[in-house]
Amino acid sequence: MKINSNTVLITGGSSGIGLAIAKAFLNLNNQVIICGRNQQKLAQASQTYPQLHTFLCDITQPDQVSEMFTAIKSQFGELNVLVNNAGIIKFYDFIHDEDALNSGEQEIATNLLGTLRVTKSALPLLLNSKESAIVTLSSIVALVPSANMGIYAATKAALHSFSRSLRQQLEQTTVKVFEVMPPFVDTEAIEQIKADKVSPAEVAEALIKGLRTNNYEIRVGPAKALYFAHRLSPAKAENILKQLVSKAFKVQMT
Repeated sequence: MKINSNTVLITGGSSGIGLAIAKAFLNLNNQVIICGRNQQKLAQASQTYPQLHTFLCDITQPDQVSEMFTAIKSQFGELNVLVNNAGIIKFYDFIHDEDALNSGEQEIATNLLGTLRVTKSALPLLLNSKESAIVTLSSIVALVPSANMGIYAATKAALHSFSRSLRQQLEQTTVKVFEVMPPFVDTEAIEQIKADKVSPAEVAEALIKGLRTNNYEIRVGPAKALYFAHRLSPAKAENILKQLVSKAFKVQMT
């Protein structure tokens, strides 16, 4: 997959992993579009990187997604890389937390349904390109779930399965389907987890390398070891992850 001279859309691109990916693509002479639902963060990202094109868009809202793609087609005429990065994570005890269903619905609406909605909307433009890619940020917890992020892990497992299915559906087209599986990443969303984390820049670097080499399942840093541990023994991998985060969750849940 060529990594320059593309038109790239990154959802949730105004901060964290998304903004690091945007910077990486900008450095490779791509035209980069980011979207997010926080106008202030979008403005800050645009101030830091004036080359960025920004759209205020909540991917849980069908009308906003439709309006964004209409604008992209009108203003840019093409799109050949979609990076599905937008997502939310909530930590709670599903058994005892009275707000668990509401929290879970929010995660499903953004992480899963929002990603499906954006992907479906992008496909006509992607299929019209000579070379294009769909990149979806899942997580190693798609394979190795953790107790206090059960619905988040479930949405990432669904995206992992969907990415594999979509890759099969598109194998006779110009669209390549990539999945990025990070471990815990040093972002605001999981600042309360005191486990070792990789930087957003490391995720972006791994993504670019994976595109360049057509590595369709990109595992980042410690996620590689956890993946191979899971292949040998799913129970052992779950125990490793449990030990990594149990202290952080105990602090939060008390």
